This record gives sequence, structure tokens and C-alpha cells, in this order.
Amino acid sequence: MNTKSVHPLQNITQKSISALKWNYFGRLISLTLQFSIGIVLARILGPEPFGLVAIALLVQSLGNLFAEGGLGAALIQSQEISNHDIRSVFSTQLLIGVLISSVVAGLAPFLAVFFNEPKATLVIQVMALSFSIQALGQTANALIRRNLEFKKIQITGLISYCIGYLGLGLPLAYFNYGVWSLVVAQLSQVSINALLTYFYVRHPIFPLIGPSNCRFLRFGAAITLNNITSWGISNLDTAIIGRSFETSILGVYNRAFNLVNMPMYAVTSSMQSVLFSAYAKSQNNPNVLLRTYITSTSLMALIFFPVYGAMAAIPDLIIPVLYGDKWNAAIPLMMPLCFALAINATLSMSGPLLSAIGMPQIELKAQLLTLLIGIPSLIWAAQESVLTVAWTVLGTYILRLVLLVVATLRVLEAKPYLLMTIIIMPLILGSFLYGFSWYIGQFSYLQIYPRALRLVVIVFACAITYPILLLCCRKMIVRGAVKEFLKSIRNKLPERFFKLTGLPI
Repeated sequence: MNTKSVHPLQNITQKSISALKWNYFGRLISLTLQFSIGIVLARILGPEPFGLVAIALLVQSLGNLFAEGGLGAALIQSQEISNHDIRSVFSTQLLIGVLISSVVAGLAPFLAVFFNEPKATLVIQVMALSFSIQALGQTANALIRRNLEFKKIQITGLISYCIGYLGLGLPLAYFNYGVWSLVVAQLSQVSINALLTYFYVRHPIFPLIGPSNCRFLRFGAAITLNNITSWGISNLDTAIIGRSFETSILGVYNRAFNLVNMPMYAVTSSMQSVLFSAYAKSQNNPNVLLRTYITSTSLMALIFFPVYGAMAAIPDLIIPVLYGDKWNAAIPLMMPLCFALAINATLSMSGPLLSAIGMPQIELKAQLLTLLIGIPSLIWAAQESVLTVAWTVLGTYILRLVLLVVATLRVLEAKPYLLMTIIIMPLILGSFLYGFSWYIGQFSYLQIYPRALRLVVIVFACAITYPILLLCCRKMIVRGAVKEFLKSIRNKLPERFFKLTGLPI
């Protein structure tokens, strides 16, 4: 009987592609739900409830960095783990979760004073329960990702979101429960997600607590510190706006940011999760690491520079059509935020690689320098206006892109100038679609039609034009490491794709 042996790297590649498929399938459904439900909730509730929840979620996102402790990433990165390791990580994460819930609940009155919003106290205290709840599923989630079984993660996420927001959040908002409709939806989603995730794995949970029992604490601490600096860069604007402006203004900024961030996060987080697991399994093969890194970074740039370029040209249609005229204050914020998050998507592929090969300190240095410059810049910007803050966010993201991508390329022993080869074509395509989208929006004969119809026309025109641009520029896009990567996964792609890209079949 003839049998074919599968090379370990080939097996990892196949599992990674399968994981990506499930990740993006789940994310597509999740993004559609979040987008639709978010619009309905925004129209029902208005800016203030979203501003209150934005404050609580800001605190929660920071607390989550300590609650997870980087131990989940350590489980994935380690080549060998035991039941002893699983028990110690679970026990440590649960202990940290309970501790952080208590600390955040106790600090809630002071945090409300910092944000000049007394109503935020109770919201923060109730939301603090999520740290303890989600700790029940964190270890199981890491074990699932370690095995690249992202189908389970996506199914769990979709079920929990539907129950939390569709089943509870929307009805409560309709019956005038205001901010508490968002709080109940969030806590329900977290609770169901944690329980379902543990149900999939059912790992040992008998307590095993103590620094000597958890060999991952040092690596986890490095990941946590890294995540904190990343959080600071991503959320400093929200903290400063919440401190310097009214809650309703924070709500407007938060909705504009989330509208732009939602598609970027859905795509990049899925890619990051799979790449981190894949990098960890092939960390001793520098050629594979470099090829995959350049390909993934180029792909993110090719997706988001053109898409966000088109969006940045027509915020005066996007905001009122989706959220209504009471959100028009978000219109001028869209352009800088679109550009900033396109850059963020491009640099987001560096972190998983550096962590997977055991060098998170490289990312930490780049992010600390970005924070050192970004903090005073954003504080100054807040003295001017919210719009100035948004443009300053763009500046910090550009700095972060240069520092982080160049540092990653050096670790991979590649030339720093590769950064320009990665982003030059996406920049050109993004600039073209920006001008194209703006030009169509200015057509005089379109002005007589409703804004929703004009928006549909522009989206449709861009959706047709962008693939044509990619086809015309394919020789400049599909080359070098990208070309080699596509050849390596030939058996996963249809022949028609190779004909379109000009690659030999």
C-alpha cells in the first residue's frame, strides 16, 4: 500500500489555512451582526449610553491585560505542556481575575471622578464582574488556539454574541433600559462564551497556585507588559477625550472609531491568532517566518489602504446614512481615523511573530518609544479639539508602523527598506480609490437622490474598480516573498487564481 508522508511544515500550513477559513467565516458573520446591531442600538440609545460604556470598556480592556497575564500566549508558544502546566495556568488566571474584579470595583468611584462622569461608577462596578467570569474560559481558549481549532472559537463567539446582544441587548434597549441594555448584553456574552469554551476542552481545574508551580510567569509577564503598551497606544485617545470632553463627545468619537475599527479588527485579529500559533510551531525555520510575515503584512496593506481610502472620502454619506443626523459630529473624525487604522492593520502582523519566537521585548521597545512621544502629543491635542486628537492618533500610528516593522525586519535579517516595497502599491491604490470615491460623490446628477442611494452607488463602483486595479497591477503585487508563499500553497488555491496572478500552474 502506498502512503504519502506529510512534511511537518506543510501540515502546519494546511492547518493554518483551514483555521483562517473558519476564522474569517466566523468573523464575517460576527462582523455583519455587530455592524447591524450596533447601528440599531446607536439609533435607539444615542451618544451618552455609548460614552458611559466606552469608559467601562476602556477600564475593562486594561484590566483584561492583567487578568490574562500573558499565560494563554505562553501555553501556545511552549513546544511541550503538561496537565501540571494547565492546572497552574488556570488557577493563576482565575485568582488574578477575581483579584482584578475586586480592585476595579473598589476603584470605580475614583475612575468616575477622573472621567468627570458620576454615572460611570455603577457601570464600571458591574462590568468588573467580567474579569472573574471570563477567567473560567481563558485557559481553554488558549488550548483551542494552540491546536489551531478555530472553528470551535468562532462557533462559541457567534452563539454568545447572538444571545447577549440580539437576545438581550436589543430588547432591553427597546424598552428604555438605556446604558444597562449594553451592560447586560456584554456580561451575558462574556459569561456564555467562557462556559461554552470550557465545555469544548474540559481541562483539569483542580487548584495549583504558586509562583513555583507556573513556569510561564516570566514569559507571561513580558507578554503582559507588551500588551499594556499596545493598549496604551490604542486607548490613550479614548482616555484623554473622556477626561477632557463631555461624555456625549466621547460617545461620538467612540462610535466613529468603532465603525472604522470593526472590519480591521475582525480581519487582523483572526490573522494574528492563527499566525501566532503557526509561527510558534515553525519558529526554527527563518525562511518560512520571513516569507509568511511579508505576505501577511502586504495582504493587510492591500486590503485596508484602498478600503479605508474610499471610506475617508465620503464620511458625509456614511455617518448620517448609518447612524442618523444626530451623529454628524463624527463626520470630520472619519478621515484621520480611516488612515490611522489602515496603518494599524499593516503593523499588526509584527506582534504575533515577535512573541512566537520568544522576542516580545523587541515590540515592547518600539511601543514604549511610541508612547513616550504619543502621550504629550495627545494631551496637547486635547487642548485644541477632538479633531486634532484624531489627527494626532494618525501621527502616532505612523511612528509605530516605522519603528515596529523595521525592527521586525531586522530580527528576520531582512533589509529595512522592504517596508517601502510592502506599502508602496497599497498606498497608490488607496490614493486612487480615495480620489475615485470623492469624484463620484461630487457628481451633480447624483445630488438629487437620497444619501443612502448615493452611498450604495459609490460602494458598488469601488467594489468593481478595486478588483480591476488589482488585476492590472498584479505583476507589481505578486512578487518576491508573496510569490513564493503563493507557490507554497498551490494545492490550496484554484487554477484560475494562478492564471489571474500570472503565476505558472
